[in-house]
Amino acid sequence: MNKIKFQMALFGLLFFISCKLSAQDSSFIFTTHSQENYFPTYIGNGYLSLASTPLGCDAAESYLAGVYDEAKDDISRIAALPEWNEINIKIGDKWLDDSPKDFSIENYTQSIDMYSGVLTTSYTISNQGKEAEVNIESFISRDKDNIAAIKFEIKPRFSGEVALTFPLKERNPPERFDLAILKTIKGYTNDKWPYVWYPGFIKVTSARSDMKSKTLSLEGKTVGKNIKIFLAAKVDWNGNLHKLKTSSDKLAGGKEYILSFKADANQAYTFYKFIFAEKGNRLSKSKSELKSLYRFSSASYNKLLSSSKKAWAKLWSTDIIVKGNFSFQKNIHAFEYYLLSSCNKDADISIPPMGLATAGYYGHLFWDGDTWMMPALLLMHPEFAKNIVQYRYNTLNTALKNAIKNGFKGAMFPWEGDDAGKESIPMFAIQNATNEIHVTGDVAYAQWQYYLATGDVNWLRNYGWKVIEKCAEFWVSRVDYNKDKKKYEVKNVVSVDEGLIGINNDVYTNAVARKTLQAAIAAAKVLNIKPDKNWSEIEKNFYIPFDAEKKYNPTYENAPIDKQGSVACLLQYPLEIKQDDDVIKNNLSYAVQDIERRGNGVMMGTTFLPIIAAELNDNSLFNKLVPLSYEHNLRPPFNAITETPNNVNYNFLTGAGGFLQQVIFGYTGLRLTDKGLVESFKPMLPEGVNELILKNFKFHNQAYDFIVKDGKLEKIKE
Repeated sequence: MNKIKFQMALFGLLFFISCKLSAQDSSFIFTTHSQENYFPTYIGNGYLSLASTPLGCDAAESYLAGVYDEAKDDISRIAALPEWNEINIKIGDKWLDDSPKDFSIENYTQSIDMYSGVLTTSYTISNQGKEAEVNIESFISRDKDNIAAIKFEIKPRFSGEVALTFPLKERNPPERFDLAILKTIKGYTNDKWPYVWYPGFIKVTSARSDMKSKTLSLEGKTVGKNIKIFLAAKVDWNGNLHKLKTSSDKLAGGKEYILSFKADANQAYTFYKFIFAEKGNRLSKSKSELKSLYRFSSASYNKLLSSSKKAWAKLWSTDIIVKGNFSFQKNIHAFEYYLLSSCNKDADISIPPMGLATAGYYGHLFWDGDTWMMPALLLMHPEFAKNIVQYRYNTLNTALKNAIKNGFKGAMFPWEGDDAGKESIPMFAIQNATNEIHVTGDVAYAQWQYYLATGDVNWLRNYGWKVIEKCAEFWVSRVDYNKDKKKYEVKNVVSVDEGLIGINNDVYTNAVARKTLQAAIAAAKVLNIKPDKNWSEIEKNFYIPFDAEKKYNPTYENAPIDKQGSVACLLQYPLEIKQDDDVIKNNLSYAVQDIERRGNGVMMGTTFLPIIAAELNDNSLFNKLVPLSYEHNLRPPFNAITETPNNVNYNFLTGAGGFLQQVIFGYTGLRLTDKGLVESFKPMLPEGVNELILKNFKFHNQAYDFIVKDGKLEKIKE
């Protein structure tokens, strides 16, 4: 064996060992033995997703990235796929989905392995004195965007007939609200979940079955937008089944494959349901995957699972590792997993606040992607961060039209964008669409951050610059010059604190607008382009509200002190505006007082605060804020993330991204600058954590390990 072959073999062996060890790491495993107060998890690859359900085989919500509907008088919203994961079982004369109350469930266990993206469910089911053990394993391929698979094992404790169905069927249409025209909505929430957050609808236009190949397929399109989808299923099983009977039945909006057989007591029988799901505009590129689905057999399952696990293992080769606090490590792995499960380099779209887990916030695209998720991905998985910034470039023309519509120049990005970048906000919140304009600054800043992290000048020239330039043009047209102050200001906005409507000079809006102009000037310099002379003039004289007597930044101009929350802290992070320590301390102090007065509130209001405490080298406050920033937002048993401590708006990836930024940029002191990735302040770790490793993080296309231990940061080139 020559030297190169030996090195390759050694690398392969080490990678295999690493995968085996990581797969056995219980910090990735989350398990429950109860269906009571069930709080779901989900599996996904960033393109296709599936929510968990208590039984593991009952119909669940599933989404494809970028599939939205837009019904008459309703707003655009992410559409749930037709139901594809269900496997129904008949024991005695009862079907489980028809009469679940007639069945008894015992010995229940459900577990998700976040290292491999595999969900397993097992229990003993009984009806009319007949019992059977059920084991279900489900995964969505990390290796193939549009493939999912379910392994269903049943072991009857009786001899007799067992029947199963494998349906593909249209979901029930939602009860619509005319959100595009209704100015008020009564009640808004139902059991702490906004009842207007129902998924969009896909109308099934045709359904077929082929008994010879054991396949089903559906074609459909979303209401209003007419985005086409194609869904197919292949059914198979191990071995021969005694007295097997098979048939196909037409459902309302679907088809199902039905089989029955004579089971022997205590004999295990294993069935498989393979799924292919695709958007119409991608179908021609994925015909080979569809053809392979029709050839799948029971022997295909392990091969698919193995390739998916390898793809997940490759992702986990980049990881955040903490030593000394196992519980904290589990939390970090949950945050990473949920964010990664809604990331896919080929999805070509940003990430909604709840990712592909639910239809929360209608699946709209906010600044959450640009400011809260993208920076968390920049050094971990820049290929996923790129999706978010590219979405803004891809929808730039829509933002240009939106600016003209509202009487401005440049690009005005939507507060609530859909797949095409169209403003899709409900009419009852229309003021946010016209006045919560800080989003345009967030978009520009994200583009610049992506360049700083990657150093990709060609990307900046061809994509990022075009977005940044048009965002800068917007702010030039949106500001007013105040002769008395000799400053440029922004009037009549909705604050980041969205209850503050129609205010002048929101501190964050003004600061991020100024940041846009600074980014535009810096980008022009990199590209050797002459910048607009207005940019420098406005940037130097932008009004940022400041109370010189009390030395703090009010939330907006002349804001009373009881309106002071965490908004001003955003100036320090993520905007990194240079201010005296006294000002930073006071801004943070007011934010902490607000938490103590009102409670934790929305998770995104607390996740960045420990970063600022670490920068101030305030160990006591840092350790007070770290648990407040996430602990109240985790729901057992799968550490699903909620938006607030008191609601069930899950899985809140905005909070996950914010918390991961806390770890990456707060505990290490690292900052992205035009001079590189620098250590800007002394690292600080939470109590109980002895060591932090950012493993295989990327900067300018080079991989590094960043290790924090004993108050020092070490950078090791991979």
